[in-house]
Amino acid sequence: MVYWVHIARSIDRAMLHRERCSEVPSNHVYKDFWEGGWFDYPDKARAEAAMEQSGVTFQKNCTLCKP
Repeated sequence: MVYWVHIARSIDRAMLHRERCSEVPSNHVYKDFWEGGWFDYPDKARAEAAMEQSGVTFQKNCTLCKP
């Protein structure tokens, strides 16, 4: 299963999603790490580590897919 991390630097938030979540865009747009964007990870441990290293204040799991 692939996990997605949405980093939104403008609102200082990172959110963890599962691959089949309705929040994940169908056309995956990758952005620069410093701007934010959608980033995929092969497992939950790596996705959570990326959230911690993202430098944003608010880190949460998606309430729709509950990863």
